Amino acid sequence: MTTTTAPPEPPRSEGTAKVGDIQYEFDVTCHDRGAGDVVVLGAGDDPASGGLVELYLEASFVDPYIGLRLADGTLIEPSLESPLDLYLQDDVIRASAIRFVRDLDLETGEATEVGFGEFEIHCYSYEREPPS
Repeated sequence: MTTTTAPPEPPRSEGTAKVGDIQYEFDVTCHDRGAGDVVVLGAGDDPASGGLVELYLEASFVDPYIGLRLADGTLIEPSLESPLDLYLQDDVIRASAIRFVRDLDLETGEATEVGFGEFEIHCYSYEREPPS
């Protein structure tokens, strides 16, 4: 009798984001869009409220973006005044020294400061279909 064992499943993709003094942890799904572009969708718990926090990251060379939507609907994103420099190495996407804001007015660039922060995403596997 011959038995075969399935190869071990890769670990779950995960990430952290720190905004000011608050650190969020996420389970994420990484979507490979080709040409080095990756979209990451994540969900985690808000350590302050216990509610759901959602993460959206577009890791691209042209127009990178990260946003966190808190349980109360508040959107936290980088200030338009500071560039978002992403680093991708060995399936890890990271950035630091991000000036996070809320209530961002895209026309004027005015916003309410939230604090500086950073994030790190580990993509252990990739979906090939774009997120819907």
